[in-house]
Amino acid sequence: MSRENVEVIRRLFVFVKTFEGRIEADEVADRLPDAALGEFLDPKLEWFPIPEGVLGGSTYRGFDGFRRWAADFIAVWDEFQMEPEEFLDRGDQAVAVVRVRGRLHELEIDEVWSGLFTLRDGRVVRVQNFGTREGALEAARLSE
Repeated sequence: MSRENVEVIRRLFVFVKTFEGRIEADEVADRLPDAALGEFLDPKLEWFPIPEGVLGGSTYRGFDGFRRWAADFIAVWDEFQMEPEEFLDRGDQAVAVVRVRGRLHELEIDEVWSGLFTLRDGRVVRVQNFGTREGALEAARLSE
């Protein structure tokens, strides 16, 4: 099943690429209808942002929570892009390692982040995001 899970995460990142550049936070809800989210995400999704990031300490639940996270995330960026660098299988989990570039309050950002995605029945039920490549690898027990 893990190969299929990684493919779900790949397709999710292709979908997320539609938000690159600069869009307004109030556009997010219109661009994230339940039908589109349901292709990748479980309606009971739990989304945990990078703990040390601007949105750290928050938990976003369900489709509405994901929309709130996306709007909150987009609101802090002047522009951004995410480029997946690596996907790793871990049974019912998958790791995505992503290069994030953009501008945040006139500060240029070029960092590698990671996420640990837990899937059930072909949809993401939980995401833990990390501000380093190693974060998700350690959480998935894939680090060396």
